Amino acid sequence: MRIFHGIGRLMITAAAILGAEAVFRRRCLELCYVPAVGRNMSALFSTGKSSEGTTSGRMYSKPAKSGDPAISYPFTLNRCSRDRCISVFDRIKNDEFLLPPSTNVKNGTYKHLSLEFGMLRRYADELDHVFANATFMGVTHTPIKKLEAETKPLEALLLHFRGFERGDSICLFYQRDGFPLVPSPSASYIPASQRMLSYFEKVMSGLIGLRVSKVHCPYFFKNVIAIDLKAPHHQLTSEDGMEKPESYRILFVARRAGNRIVMADNNDGVILLTSATHDEKSGVKDGVGSVFHTDSSEKATPDPSEPFPNFMDRFKGKEHMSLLKAMTLTYEGIGPKCVTLLASKAGIDCTKHVSKIENVADFYDCYIRWLRAPDGVVEQLRFVTHTPSEDDTDAKNSDHNGDMGHDEPTLPTEVEVGGAVTDGSATGNGGKETSKSLIEYVFWHWGTDVPVYIHNRLAEETRTLIDGTVERFEKIKTQCIGDEQQSERLAKVQERLDSLDSYSKSLDTVMKWKSPEEFDLVKTINEQVYDLGDLTGYRRKGRLQREGRQHGSPDGGTEERNVRHFRPKKVNPYKGILVIKMNPGDPNTALIIVGRNAEQNERVTHEIALPGDVWLHTKDCPGSHVLLRRYGGSSEALQVAADIAAYYSKARARTSAPVIRTGIENVSRCAGAQIGAVLVNNYETLEGRPDRGGEYVKAHRISLN
Repeated sequence: MRIFHGIGRLMITAAAILGAEAVFRRRCLELCYVPAVGRNMSALFSTGKSSEGTTSGRMYSKPAKSGDPAISYPFTLNRCSRDRCISVFDRIKNDEFLLPPSTNVKNGTYKHLSLEFGMLRRYADELDHVFANATFMGVTHTPIKKLEAETKPLEALLLHFRGFERGDSICLFYQRDGFPLVPSPSASYIPASQRMLSYFEKVMSGLIGLRVSKVHCPYFFKNVIAIDLKAPHHQLTSEDGMEKPESYRILFVARRAGNRIVMADNNDGVILLTSATHDEKSGVKDGVGSVFHTDSSEKATPDPSEPFPNFMDRFKGKEHMSLLKAMTLTYEGIGPKCVTLLASKAGIDCTKHVSKIENVADFYDCYIRWLRAPDGVVEQLRFVTHTPSEDDTDAKNSDHNGDMGHDEPTLPTEVEVGGAVTDGSATGNGGKETSKSLIEYVFWHWGTDVPVYIHNRLAEETRTLIDGTVERFEKIKTQCIGDEQQSERLAKVQERLDSLDSYSKSLDTVMKWKSPEEFDLVKTINEQVYDLGDLTGYRRKGRLQREGRQHGSPDGGTEERNVRHFRPKKVNPYKGILVIKMNPGDPNTALIIVGRNAEQNERVTHEIALPGDVWLHTKDCPGSHVLLRRYGGSSEALQVAADIAAYYSKARARTSAPVIRTGIENVSRCAGAQIGAVLVNNYETLEGRPDRGGEYVKAHRISLN
């Protein structure tokens, strides 16, 4: 606490007030208005005391602690050119980045950075350079975890586009939690002719062939990114009074409670689809058919023409908050880091109480000029500042009834070296050079959430694991050849080498991401290969278990953890499940998955099933739960699945039996019922032939357990 006595205190306070008033008058003349004299924060919130009796308005700049890194907000980056944006996105598209492990889930870092309107607007401008005139190809639902409730909003989605100039695949990843729209490595779109589409995918497929006319933030200081689509060779604006051609808009709304996708008609704003829509009924409940409006907020929308007195009036009742907290609670689309940068630009301490800030005119000047900048004032904030630490005065004395924004990220140090920006935190890549592009910035922090990136890295890791295990077994095999005492060991090694060769061939077909279910196959291969290579660990584990049963081990868990290379084996959900390939030679062939008892039926329907699968079961007759996956709309595959469902039922002895079919999203657990019991809505009925189903099973059955 600063204590001033006698004449010295009066002189310092008076000088600060006069200096602030002089600066403020000069700023006001530049902005073409003249407010009342002496308008500062202390005067507005005074309680009868004179200005001489207030706390000193001396400039305060908290020095950085040793070891505290300076943060560099995205606004510090230079504006990125079109060629630079395209070049950076090409590297992402070609999967040339190797990102450090993500820690976002553990500490919440970067979670709400998408609520900064300034960042979103510039990010949208960069995406506009990349996706200009690109053709929309469709979307792929990429479930993060199993959906157990029909009404659960869409969690993740991959949007596919074809580039305009080179016709290459470019993708964006939407996620409900985290940053809403993240660049993704390229992935081919699988059309409806080769798989079963969910309701959301089916509606979005109606936009296939439209071109991107613009990527932008259409609402001022609303956290919404929009992708406008139009028909090829047509303009969005009407000419000579002609009716506007049909066009659409995909909106990505960033919210703390969870992001949202909205597809709307671009002419009248009517909502056609939302991320909470899984059928027509749910769509009406979520606003389909009404005009899209941004979410209402109690916060004020920043206004570039807002006069100084109105700006000051907004802080009444917040005089005992810090300027940082007061600004984030008052204005929409402005986060703590933006306020920190503006305050540093104005030369004031944003952690001080509002009532104690004398030179607020300088802050207001920076704030208004930032709003009036035509390009989102990126260049206005090019400097580096230090994050206020938790032991600041305001952190101890402030009112905690509100959102302080402490979940905002502390970003890595960036220093300009020869025109490039070096990211000091990129230790995973040896201090790699980062781009002056928000596209790369977003991918650097959220790319580890992208399913295509995750799949490709796991496939590469599995390939390395297979190669290393094969090399090790080949050495063991060489040592065993010619030694009669090692004949049993040689046979075991050769058996595992054959298994590794089979896994290697299977991995070759799924090295690149094609569909969500292939990621499960890569995970299974990775786990199986790891177990195959763990010869010593398994033998020792068995010995320890036998010794524990004989001598009563006090802590079997500790012994297991001490086994070298030991890893508990995960339960394979496909264990015991019958899986039939329609065409065994085709890696993308349709699959028929059959549960043959109540426990397997439960796993098939609630663990193995994926969005887009067709669910079949005999009507009014006990039987197996059957899934048809990747059938591409083939009536032949659908009939075979119906025959198999009839075969694995109590109607096996009949000539024919009715079989119901529906999408997996229409099947839900029956509360309080026995295991395997379900509720089914919106189904169709087919005729199944048990005899044909039995013949097909005998000819095509395979084992995946």
